[in-house]
Amino acid sequence: MDISQSSIKKIAEQLKREFPESAIGITGCRSSGEPHPPCEYDYLIVQEGTKRIERRLSNNNFIELLFLDKDTVQNASENMIILALLDMKVISDPSWVLIPIVHKIKSKYSKHLQQYAKRILFKSLSGLGRFKDAIDADNMLDASFWLLSSANSFAKAIIALNDKVPRDSHLLNEFRTTVAVSSDMFEIWSEASGSNLATQVTVTRRLDAFRELLKAGSIFSNSTIFNDPRYTYMFTEATSNYLVKSHAIVDAYCYLGLEITKAIEELYDFKCKIKGEPPLFHKMFSHLITNDKPLKLSMQTIRLIGINSEEQMLKEQSSRIKNLIQKVAKNISDD
Repeated sequence: MDISQSSIKKIAEQLKREFPESAIGITGCRSSGEPHPPCEYDYLIVQEGTKRIERRLSNNNFIELLFLDKDTVQNASENMIILALLDMKVISDPSWVLIPIVHKIKSKYSKHLQQYAKRILFKSLSGLGRFKDAIDADNMLDASFWLLSSANSFAKAIIALNDKVPRDSHLLNEFRTTVAVSSDMFEIWSEASGSNLATQVTVTRRLDAFRELLKAGSIFSNSTIFNDPRYTYMFTEATSNYLVKSHAIVDAYCYLGLEITKAIEELYDFKCKIKGEPPLFHKMFSHLITNDKPLKLSMQTIRLIGINSEEQMLKEQSSRIKNLIQKVAKNISDD
């Protein structure tokens, strides 16, 4: 038994002792993929009460526990929950709650991934709409951000269309493998995602930017991303460092870009809700760097992300990936 499998067994036994009445399943790349050494041990625990996430660090293992009630699991509609169930191995189910749900979801594995791909492709096109609004308003940093966000969503959609659950820290490798027969697609995506900017220095800068984002969002304790900023940073840093040491610098850079875009989008959503104002995505950064409480980002943090601000280049990259996304979307609708 390798170290990973031994840890899975030990953690599973601990959770069964801790939650003897609950159904428990392991998901993510520890369940069905090829995990990196620092990858999380992700568990779903069916338990009555409010949805919550608990994170633990035990024997250098990063552990994430997602607590959901039975009705939420049975009527899963959120992307995160459906993808978790598609990957799941049930390790304890004393009341026969989780096994039939997982069986039902997995029986339509490809259908669920196709539906997810359609939703995430729509998000990718929506990001390009925000890109255009930012370009028209002469906000190049916002435009570059939405181009990166759109490219990330597109990569996830392509992976899902090829019957695989996309995983954040494996995103570039999974996308690269999926589009191996289409070098043009990978080239277009690489330009839009800015992966050509990847160096050890830019990886470090993105990690610094992510740390500052977590500090800014630490007031949002009910957030999936920000509820335990210290843990989140330690895990992200460990994953990034592992990829760099494995000579996968571009993978580390793209992984951090994905985590950063998710964090910024959630930060802006929280800020708009608190202030009771509609989001203005084309000038998001100008809103985030104002002195208005409860949160504020510095321009230095935004620049550490390493996004391009050259207008003509952005327009060319956007046009190319938009054509690609629309072509994929049309092929799906024709099926």
